Amino acid sequence: MRDLKPISREVKGLISMIKKNKNIIALYIFGSFGTKQQHPSSDIDLAILFQEEPPLFDFLCLEADICKILQRDDVDVINLNSSSIDIQFQVISTGDLLYCSNELLLADFKERVFNIYDDYSYILNRFYNDYKEGLKIKYGN
Repeated sequence: MRDLKPISREVKGLISMIKKNKNIIALYIFGSFGTKQQHPSSDIDLAILFQEEPPLFDFLCLEADICKILQRDDVDVINLNSSSIDIQFQVISTGDLLYCSNELLLADFKERVFNIYDDYSYILNRFYNDYKEGLKIKYGN
């Protein structure tokens, strides 16, 4: 569990705002903030799972509202619905769930991500291994 004490008041305000948006299924925090890997330049990484894909303008307004509530501009908000499968997997496997309005819809999303990632991880690992081998050939050990 991450240590969010320094921003606990802001997080409560954020969750209060998120609860009012009926299109939001879940809110995650992920990345280094609040972990042992946090450093002075760590930003806050948030991921939102929506019931329906919001228009870009609405998403950008939501992101601005989140920055205002957290009283920081170093906040990265991603739309979990349209993120790549590796980002989706990273968020749900290493992130912390801050809010969930519908556990069944979240469970369905997680199951879908785990199933796809299970197939995809083999290809991704082969790509990374080939990439590392190419770097070794070009630049040496």
